Amino acid sequence: MAFFGGTSFGGLFGPAQQQSFRPQIIGIDTSLIALQVDAQIAQRQLALLSPAQRDAYSFSDRGDAVIPPWQLPEETKTLNQQIREVRALSKFIDLKDDSLDAVSSDPDKKATFALYKALENLRILADYASQDSTSVSSLERLNEQFQSGLEEVRAFLSTAELEKLDLFLGDKEYKTEAVTRLGKNQTETNGTLINKDPNAAIDGLVGDEVFTISITKNDETDDIEIDLANVTGDLSLNNISDYINTQIEALTATDDNGDDYIKHNTRFDVRRDGDTGKYSLQIDGSITEEVKLTAAVTTPTLYVASSVSQLDDEFAVTSRITEINNLDDTLTLDDVTSFAGIDYAASEIAEKVAKQEDDDLDPKIASLRDKMLADAKVDVTGDDSDDDDDDAVDNELSITNVNSDYQVNSDTKSSRVAVDSEGGIYVVGTSSGSFGHQLNVASEEDVFLTKFDSEGNVVFSRLLGVSGDADAYGITVDSEDNVIIVGKTDSELSTADVIDNDDTLNTSDAFVTKISKRGDEVFRYQLDTYGESAAYSVAVDSNDDIWVGGYTKSAISSTSGFTGGKDALVMKFSGTDGTLEDSTVFGTSGNDIVKGIAVDGNDNLVLAVEEDGNAVVYRLDTADLSDTSNNLDFGSLGTGGSIQGIAIDNDNNDVYIAGVTTNAALDAGGSAGIEGTANGGFEGFVSGISLNGQSNLKAENTTYLSTSGTDRINDVVVVDQVVYVAGSTAGTLTGETSHSSVDAFVARIDGKNGTLEDVEQFGEGLSKSAVGGLAFTTQGNSVLETLGLPTGTIEIDETLDVETQTTAREGDFFYISLDGGTKKKITLDEGDTFDDLARKLRIAGFGKIDVDVSTTSEGDKLTISTLDDGVSIDLLRGTGDRDLLERIGLTAGKLLPKNEVFGFGEDDEDNDGTDPDNLGGAFALGLGGELHIKDKATAKYVLGLFDGAISSVQRAYRSLDYNPLKALIKEGNSASGPVPQHLQNQLANFQTGLARLQSGASSPTVSLFV
Repeated sequence: MAFFGGTSFGGLFGPAQQQSFRPQIIGIDTSLIALQVDAQIAQRQLALLSPAQRDAYSFSDRGDAVIPPWQLPEETKTLNQQIREVRALSKFIDLKDDSLDAVSSDPDKKATFALYKALENLRILADYASQDSTSVSSLERLNEQFQSGLEEVRAFLSTAELEKLDLFLGDKEYKTEAVTRLGKNQTETNGTLINKDPNAAIDGLVGDEVFTISITKNDETDDIEIDLANVTGDLSLNNISDYINTQIEALTATDDNGDDYIKHNTRFDVRRDGDTGKYSLQIDGSITEEVKLTAAVTTPTLYVASSVSQLDDEFAVTSRITEINNLDDTLTLDDVTSFAGIDYAASEIAEKVAKQEDDDLDPKIASLRDKMLADAKVDVTGDDSDDDDDDAVDNELSITNVNSDYQVNSDTKSSRVAVDSEGGIYVVGTSSGSFGHQLNVASEEDVFLTKFDSEGNVVFSRLLGVSGDADAYGITVDSEDNVIIVGKTDSELSTADVIDNDDTLNTSDAFVTKISKRGDEVFRYQLDTYGESAAYSVAVDSNDDIWVGGYTKSAISSTSGFTGGKDALVMKFSGTDGTLEDSTVFGTSGNDIVKGIAVDGNDNLVLAVEEDGNAVVYRLDTADLSDTSNNLDFGSLGTGGSIQGIAIDNDNNDVYIAGVTTNAALDAGGSAGIEGTANGGFEGFVSGISLNGQSNLKAENTTYLSTSGTDRINDVVVVDQVVYVAGSTAGTLTGETSHSSVDAFVARIDGKNGTLEDVEQFGEGLSKSAVGGLAFTTQGNSVLETLGLPTGTIEIDETLDVETQTTAREGDFFYISLDGGTKKKITLDEGDTFDDLARKLRIAGFGKIDVDVSTTSEGDKLTISTLDDGVSIDLLRGTGDRDLLERIGLTAGKLLPKNEVFGFGEDDEDNDGTDPDNLGGAFALGLGGELHIKDKATAKYVLGLFDGAISSVQRAYRSLDYNPLKALIKEGNSASGPVPQHLQNQLANFQTGLARLQSGASSPTVSLFV
């Protein structure tokens, strides 16, 4: 056998053919030599171990040793096989699993084993979701199981009683910050952008327009008339702004010294938008002055609230406010405002995923992309300035400060719309998203209320604050512009709700909430009964007391009575404090629901009732609600038919009900005339009723709006016997054009004879429009709209407390515990600010907790942190529907002393059982925040997070046992005494031999060993 290859010998004493000798070098990795030396050093130093250390680490006879699940041999399975097994799981955290028996007496090891299995199964879900071959339709189902499993892990970590370990779902933290803010009253109001030249004449102005600026200060109001006929030069933004300021400055007062001074600080300015290059008026106000704008001449306007769903399911359902003008002639579509709640968690993930994808992009390509985007901005706006840094740094941690590039909308569906006396627009509906500082904590959908000014700017938004699910069905505005909304919920709205709803029976409670025009909640009421109830319609009387109609499936008091099924429900509430003052329950043995309620000129009630499938109108004397004898039955609504709205014309003693029917003869037994043709299927209908005297009802007519497709009328309003309806159609109305599979429409009907006068059908391509509500206002188009200014009060001084600015409510609470000690309850009281919560936390913390309230451009923020070399702090959720942490955006969990997080002591992540006095420790899984696998890019990102989380669990397990062998290897030369000479000589020989081999020497006398 030849030692070196490549040499041939032909004879016994010499080569038959001389060849040059080239040895074949076999490379040796230096790490192999180092490992051998380390092992020999460790082997020699094992003799230094004491008997106790040897017992602590069994070097032989380890037949009973525990083998962690990640080291067990597993059958090779395809991803498809693995996903089938995971999909069959009923739970992810299984503490009764047989594989945990070996560590059942050790809570820390048991936790790591259980967590590993749960994380590995969740990882499989993410892996499968990230595959190109996985269908998009499967992602939602995968995500549902993923969310359920992740919640199990989250709940397990929050309740597990561990001895040596602290396990964090997210990161190790020494502080936590409320991600929401308490708002800040602004002094600047920007008008709508108009011109690219502030000195150019504004289109649409004639020069004789007049409006009034009312400035209120110290309860004294000055009305300043602005007549554009007095403007010098063109009617441009600059000239109009200068003229307005001249008029304001002309109003003076005299001080105590007899000197004149300009009375008001409010001024008008012109501002430029950097993105579009356009200009608008800007009102520079003062926190001490309220500004109100009113035009001398206005035209009526309709507002339609609708929800638009795209045929592409990846887009969220968004809401629209559509303005309809030219009401006395050809109805004309005008401005459209779109809005939606925001999924803050998904937006955060979207940004992280995008950054991960950018990290994978070639830097040269990324640079080219950025340059192209910058050049495009200059081409469009003419502005090459970089304003990315304009956002306040102090909002960096606020999830409400979302980068619009990564904003993810949530399904947002409008139910109803109302307009106040100043032209303010209120839209109510349901959403799974958050609105500004109002964090949505509902497991399904919460009710939102958003107020817009006449230019479509958001004045404020409020969420009801449920933890489960809620729906909104009715809205109205009283004489003081307070807004009242009604609906139903399965959640606890206040501490007065003491009867739990039974989820298995899908029960719910009717609710009523009153909110002022400034956004302050006046009161809320929840019908607290064992049975299901809902409120569908609301109206106010001349005293601003509130009347609500709906249904109940049980008696609401000991005297209310109940006939079975759903009974019609009417309730009266005090407009001042929400006290229930009167009520009645009536109905047949079938289902009876009050779907519309109106107050006539005598403060009596007119009800539109779905009575066992029929459309029935009732008149009730408010002095005796029990008398339901006066009614008019229009007939069966047909399968799937329903009443959607009611409108009353008290000047002409007329009432109109509207909705959808499959009955082509909804004529009150032949007493009502029929207008229009019912083409079959679902038809939109409007039925008129005259009110004769105090009680009599007379059917006048029924008008059908019908195509060959499905048609619905969803709301109705009436003004001086002119009826306006809004709805949706899957067909094409006469004289109109279809835009999508389901369009919205508005129609004008002559209320005296039911004749259809005009229709405007509108929609968006590749979408479906669902109309929710319709509202009429006299404060419509005017000179103010032409100038881009809103009508009404524009400087809103909001209440900046926790209850107003967030979804938290009085009585919500959470607990804190110092170093695992006694829990202290922190409860939200009425009017509490972050300063009040900080004071309560400091008292409960006994000087061992740092609480800070600071001011940002979005309002006050709250920060809780530990002290250096201090104790840990546990933030524990409130129970049931009353958790305060989630509603203000504080993360439940443990805060470690600051020095531990920043590694001034031992780094727990590096703990590997080499320090007998420091076993276990704190380990973070890096799975904080909301995660999902609803799309493949995000699933790929989440997959990487789970790889890291599993690695952390394995390190946590290894940290639990002292490993003296690993400690010796890790310490190397740190053991006492010199390394023996023979080991030093052998290491030198290894290094010399390796050096010669790596030098590439070709001598035939080279030796591997010295």
